[in-house]
Amino acid sequence: MRSLLRRGDRACGAAADAVARWSARLAEPSRRAWVEALRAELDIVDGGPARLLWALGGLSLACGTRRRSLNRSWHSWPALLRTSAFGLALAAVLAVGIVWSNVIVPSHESDDEYTFWYLVFYAALLGYFFLAGFVASRPPNRLLSGAWVGAATAVLVALIVLVTFIVIDNLFLDVVMQQPDKLNGFQRSGLTSARDYVNQGLFAGLVGVPIVLGAFGAAFGALGGLVRERLDHRRPAAA
Repeated sequence: MRSLLRRGDRACGAAADAVARWSARLAEPSRRAWVEALRAELDIVDGGPARLLWALGGLSLACGTRRRSLNRSWHSWPALLRTSAFGLALAAVLAVGIVWSNVIVPSHESDDEYTFWYLVFYAALLGYFFLAGFVASRPPNRLLSGAWVGAATAVLVALIVLVTFIVIDNLFLDVVMQQPDKLNGFQRSGLTSARDYVNQGLFAGLVGVPIVLGAFGAAFGALGGLVRERLDHRRPAAA
């Protein structure tokens, strides 16, 4: 355990050095002296995670002008669109992937063979909720607004993905039922209609999945908003 912590600390320290160097190259001439000063003080910060957070403050300072421009554009959007943008964007990508993998190029392999990639996908999904909260949270309470954006993103993704599955499974039932997991599940279910079998699970998911995923979205969105708030507080102090 100690060895793992030491490796993590070294990795954070190396990442902090890389971020600090990149910030110095990225900074505009008027801000470069401040960023270089932050970079010079990096060696006296104790602990890899603390150094990484310090370096991220330098990156935030280096990108300040560009961020303000992006923020002005972002906050000019209607509030409802700002809240739902991340969910709609990811749901659109996932819907295309679902149609591709279930209808256009259907897989005839069991989901058990892709367990690792499912875990990677779920980890990336949580990271996406964090990113949504980080980017779309707003002062004065970034924690609460980040949680709201994360939850909205998760619920939208869950609902649109489930509706996509309902449409596909009913329109292309013969193709979908060639999947080993669905065929085996149908044979064990005792039902006589394959359509009833797929709809039973999907309509049940419409109730539970958005609630569960929404809770995870709120948690990781709040975390993203909290990190954004901490970086916002460190930037003026560093400047």
